[in-house]
Order: sequence, then C-alpha cells, then structure tokens
Amino acid sequence: MPHENAPRPSALRLAAASVLLALAFLALAGARPLNVPDEGRYAEVAREMVVTGDYVTPRLDFVPFLDKPALFYWLDAAGIRLFGATPFGARFATALLGALGCAAVLAAGARLSGRRAGLLGAVVLAATPLWYGGAQYVNHDLAVAAWITAATLALAAGLLGAGRARAGWLLAGGVASGLALLTKGLIGVLFPFGVVGLWLLAARRWRLVPWLVPAGLVALAVAAPWYLACQRANPDFFHYFFVTQHFERFTGKGFNNPTGPAFYLLVVPLGLLPWTAALPSAVDRAWRACRADRTDARGDLLLLLWPILVVAFFSIPRSKIVGYVLPAIPPLAMLLGRWWDERLDAPPEPRRGLALGTAIPLALLGAGAAAVPWVLPLVDRSQPPAPAWAAALLVATGLALVILAALAWRAHREGAARRALLVQALASAVLIAGLLVAVPGVVRDGTRGLAARIEALRRDGDAVLAYRRYPYDLPFLLDLRAPLPVVEDWDDPAIAREDSWRRELWLGRGWRPESQAWLVKPEALSERCGPGARCFVVARERDVAALRASLGLEELAREGRLVLLASPAAAR
Repeated sequence: MPHENAPRPSALRLAAASVLLALAFLALAGARPLNVPDEGRYAEVAREMVVTGDYVTPRLDFVPFLDKPALFYWLDAAGIRLFGATPFGARFATALLGALGCAAVLAAGARLSGRRAGLLGAVVLAATPLWYGGAQYVNHDLAVAAWITAATLALAAGLLGAGRARAGWLLAGGVASGLALLTKGLIGVLFPFGVVGLWLLAARRWRLVPWLVPAGLVALAVAAPWYLACQRANPDFFHYFFVTQHFERFTGKGFNNPTGPAFYLLVVPLGLLPWTAALPSAVDRAWRACRADRTDARGDLLLLLWPILVVAFFSIPRSKIVGYVLPAIPPLAMLLGRWWDERLDAPPEPRRGLALGTAIPLALLGAGAAAVPWVLPLVDRSQPPAPAWAAALLVATGLALVILAALAWRAHREGAARRALLVQALASAVLIAGLLVAVPGVVRDGTRGLAARIEALRRDGDAVLAYRRYPYDLPFLLDLRAPLPVVEDWDDPAIAREDSWRRELWLGRGWRPESQAWLVKPEALSERCGPGARCFVVARERDVAALRASLGLEELAREGRLVLLASPAAAR
C-alpha cells in the first residue's frame, strides 16, 4: 500500500500543476527551426496526413512510411491543424507529452511518498536536459517514454491498491500501454509489463501477477484496430514492421549509429546533469529502504529495477540512439525527488563530494557553451560564422553556468540543501533555454533559407525538385500539396542494404508503384527542367557543377551542404 504518511494530491492541485508543466514545456516549442533529418521527417509525415486525410497509412513524400505506428503522427497532425505547418505546431504534442510524463511522476510520487517528494521528482524530471530536450524534438522517443511512464506507474498503483481502485488503475495502465504500443511498437507493452512483472517477482508478490493479464488485454484492444487496418491497407506491413523494424533492427548490423554496449552508461549520467552527482546517494537510499521494507510498499525496488531493465535492453543491439533510453529517466527522477525530500528535512551537513560532483560538470558545460561559436566552424567547415546574437547568448549562458556552478559548490559545502536545490534547478533552466535558443543560430542543418528563396520566386506551375538528396524539411516549409519529385538512381542495388533516406523512399516506391511518377531517375530531370522550363532544384554541393553544365541552371543560395539552383526563367 502507499506510504501511510503520504497525503494524496487533490485533483485541483494536480490540474494546476499539470497546466504549469504544460506551459513550461510549450514555452520554447517554437523557438527554433526543425532539425533534420528526424524532425523534418516526422513532422512531414504528420503534415501529409493532414493533406491527404488518410490517417491509417503514414506517408513520407506521399509514399508509405511504415517504420513507426500512427499515434504520434495523429497527435502531431492535431498540432499542425491547430497552429499550422510551423515548428510550434509540429512540437505541440511532444511538448504536452513531456508535461504528461512529469505529471505522472508528480501524481505517483505524491501518492507513494508525499506531496513534496512527488513535486520534487517532477521538478527534477522537467529540469533534466535529456527529458526536456526530448520534449522539444519531433520524434517518437519522448512520446513513447511518456506513455510507458504513465503505464508503469498506473499498473504499479493498481497492484499496490485494492478493490475498485485497483481495477481503475489497472485499466488506466492498460490503456496507457496500448497508447505506447500505438506510438512505437512492442516496447510499449514490453517495458510496462516487464518492469512491473519483474518487480512483483523480486518483491515476492507473484500472486499478483495474474492481475496483469486483463490489463494486457486492454492494451491489445486499444492498439489492435489500427494495426489491423494498416495491414489491410498495406499487405506487407506486419512483416516489415515486426520482423524488419523490430527483430532485425534489434539483432542485425545493417542499421545506423552502431555503438558499443557501454553507450547508455554514459548517456544517462550526462543526460541527468545537473542532478547526476546525487544519484549514487539516491540509489543507496532506495536500496536501504527496500531492505527495510520487504513488501516494497513505496515502490523503491520498482524504481531501481525499471531503469536497469531499460538500459540493459537497449544496450544489446548495435544500433543505438540517445533518445531510446528516455524511459529510464522518470524513475531516476523519482528516486532523486525522494532523496531531496529527505535531505530538506535533515540537519545541515556539508557535502564536499556532492559539491565537486555538481560544480565541476556545470563549469565544464559553461565553458563548452561559451566556446561553441568558435569551435564549431573549425569542426564543420560547412557551417557559417555564428550570428552575433547567438554567439552572445552562448557566451552569456556559459558565464551564467560557471557562476551557478560556484554557487552550487558553496551551497553543498555549507549543507544548505534548499539553496543547492534552487541553484541546480536554475542552472538546468539556463542550460536548457540557452542552448535551445542559441545553438540553432550556430548549427544550421535545414533548408529554411532555401525554402524562403523559393517562396519569393515561385509561381503557380513551377517545378520544385530534389536531386540525389531528400531535404526532409523542405516540403514541410513549403507546405506542398503534392509530392516533391526526387531524382535518384532508384535501380541501385545498394539501396536495399542501406539505412538511409534512399531506402525509406525506395521501400515506399515499391509499395506504391504510382510513385514512380515523382521518384524519378536522373535522365528524367532534363524533361522537367529543360530549356524554357521554370524549375528549382535542391542538390548537393558536389552535383552543382554537373547540373549547371548540363542544364544551364543558376545558383541562387546555399545552406550547409545543400545548394538551390534554378532555371534562368525561374531565377528572375
């Protein structure tokens, strides 16, 4: 049962806190352009749902894109319908899901450990750069992590309760797990039920395991209609989704981002900054609590097993992406919230190790932020010099972090827990806001400049094409109502062996043969962009000379490694 001294949060308090969390996560959602490839890709899939009105088959460049389920795109499409094809519209749903994860931590933490512990856990999670940054990024990782968090905590609450409350929480857990299954696939069921099942066995509560069966059936009932509808519309979907995108990606070697097994052991501590230094103490507190309470009434053992299972699972495959480990962050935030809750009531005690462990990383982050405008152009010569405002903001962010590092060091040395907590939360806010606003001014990886130039010159009937590169954000920025023709050697046998943009569109080309009208071969470019035609072509730097020589195109603009070319008729 929940801790007997833990007052339950009222519905009004939870509602007010949820609104504040939502505002915090939405505050920076439109502060920067879409990153590519991920944000451009997934925002465009959602936009094409709005354009086509087909909410069963996700599409990229109007060909089926079946790597992920549909729920994230539905939510993203809702944001686009409300706020247009803008960065804010594309990130609206992700930001709210970030707040949802924090609200789940707040509610569960308050129920199990008291209102302040729940609030502190939510504050730590919201002020964790990896979680907040994930909520400002258009992809499925934060979304599925939020649903997994809600599902796991609801299932645990049901199993710790009794009677009608148990049934209600298990139902909620099943629904949330089904929504996770609709967001990114089988991990939406594997993690909530795997974590809770392992916890029951480790806590010697195996008699409660059968209660998970009806919750699992609810999860399947929530997700099954879309899966069946997508299979009906795309007969190869089940094999591609479950075999290729699940089993082969987990066990195979032909996917992007191959990394060693220790990758997430570095990502998690770095992503938790500036809270990382207290994590060993928080884990030790939880372990001692487990040993003292064999029934694990407050769920400390659950919070310990949960991140271990997530990190161990994702450490097995060779292909690793930072966002995969996001489901491990909420339980760690809850452990840290409980630790801070106890420390705030404890007598002041100098913490020299904690002082150094907090101050040194913050100071290094500050120095790194201040150096970005000058170091990045040396590392990537395609990046132009940083605008003055971005460089100034990064320098100011860096200086602020160095100052806050000194204040955190002093607060921990003096045992002033409340002051230390406030300084660390402020440092996290400065780090998150400074980098999210300033870095896009330094790192320009999209096509917004090229899109603006096309918009200024384009007339009805003008052709816009991509040559040997799919610019993921260009159709979104131009809000195209028809496919973007992409010129490539689509008969190249190497495409089937790649994990790249070419394979994404090539697979869709096979599923929808009519797409051969716009996924065209190089010889078709002269037909669409010949003498007298008005056309715009986005191409790689290395292809510019050949295109100018063969078709007489003129260069209009450059953005990173991409170049905008136009026929003479369209260039004026």
